[in-house]
Amino acid sequence: MQKPPDDQDTSQFLLYGEYTDAEELSLYHNDMTAADIPCIEQIAGSSENPNLPVMVLDSDLMIVRVTESVSRLFSKHHDNLYKPFFNVFGKSLDQEALQDLLVSIRSHTTGFSWSGTLSHKTPSTTALYTNTTFIPLIRDNLRVSGYVVHFSDITNEYNKRLRDTFQGIMEAAKLKDNDTGMHNERVGYYSKKMCEYLFENKLYSQLDPDFIENIVFLAALHDVGKIGTPDYILQKPGKLTDLEWDIMREHTINGTFILASHPDPMAKEIALSHHEWWNGSGYPFKLEGEMIPLSARIVTIADVYDALRMKRTYKQEFAHEETVAKIIENAGTQFDPALIEVFSTIHEEFNSIWNLMRDPEESGSSIRDRDREFSGISDSAF
Repeated sequence: MQKPPDDQDTSQFLLYGEYTDAEELSLYHNDMTAADIPCIEQIAGSSENPNLPVMVLDSDLMIVRVTESVSRLFSKHHDNLYKPFFNVFGKSLDQEALQDLLVSIRSHTTGFSWSGTLSHKTPSTTALYTNTTFIPLIRDNLRVSGYVVHFSDITNEYNKRLRDTFQGIMEAAKLKDNDTGMHNERVGYYSKKMCEYLFENKLYSQLDPDFIENIVFLAALHDVGKIGTPDYILQKPGKLTDLEWDIMREHTINGTFILASHPDPMAKEIALSHHEWWNGSGYPFKLEGEMIPLSARIVTIADVYDALRMKRTYKQEFAHEETVAKIIENAGTQFDPALIEVFSTIHEEFNSIWNLMRDPEESGSSIRDRDREFSGISDSAF
């Protein structure tokens, strides 16, 4: 960005409010002209600090200046930033946030300013989250004629805060069972391995880097709904009554309520549908075929593989080869046959994850037993 002429008078610009650093500058001016732009850059500090992540918009919200820092920040997400702001970032806000932004930057009561979180996403990159602030520009007559927009990359903080919150929920769910061990975590890594293969071979257009990264954690939350299942059912040593089975199956619906605030819809898809069967005989809604979300179809295979490998009070663990044979045998009934073709190609990767993350010693379990007692494959396998 160009440095303003030394003789350019910047006193005509007014600061709106009291701010202590460049990130919170609120600038105002009348009609933006070519001569104004260097002044704006000087006031915003961009000429002295190219690392300040700001852009300048005119009164029509056209992006007219971008610092090097902003160009670097969005280099993987937006090819051309010199467009109307909402042509570039319109998909980064949901409808409610978009409406709030448009009202706020035109309203005197909000100081013509706005601050919120934008989510920037493309099919080939993981999501970038920015705390984004609109800072109005005005001159002596107090008419807004442009904005400085400041971006702060909060991706790491956003993801950590989100995961810390739901990690606590997952740990609470583990307290309901004394023998899940590393089961949930392994299911996450099996699911990721399958997604990586699908993505690399371009087999499903909906898969992207975010899908792959998020399924590791979200697959591990598949049984979180069992927090709401009574202990006497989870820990019952004998067979469940029909009524008790009905209560047990409610963990899928309970999981969607627990994960309702998670921003990724995959969380609720997996919790709700990981017991649905390809042939429509699963639960809770007897969905069939591609009516079942892809994420849930993937996790179902991962979940059953790990449960078969685990030792139970009433059975020894299954060897890898026997487990693979049982899963392939149920392609088209319990499992998506196309995904089973992929599983048959990469099943050794599952075995490697099992060996790497295997629990030191596994004994009988109540929760996992109950889960699989209902599934057809488990009548003989568990």
